[in-house]
Amino acid sequence: MPIYRFRCISCGNEFRELVGWGDGDRVACPSCGGNEVERLLPRFGVIYKGSGFYTTEYKRKENKKESSAGKGKD
Repeated sequence: MPIYRFRCISCGNEFRELVGWGDGDRVACPSCGGNEVERLLPRFGVIYKGSGFYTTEYKRKENKKESSAGKGKD
């Protein structure tokens, strides 16, 4: 049985509930007892490992002509 996140529509309380198969419509808010709740999307984190996602995939590449021309002026 998975644990789902819910938000009560009447009081706005967010809570987690262990819900069995097909029991999603029988969940009640623990603070106000209301039966009108909505299931929220799960939260999860993403960890990028390695030399760097941004630097290897999306970093703009400098033109060799522009970078060498700019260095010689100083």
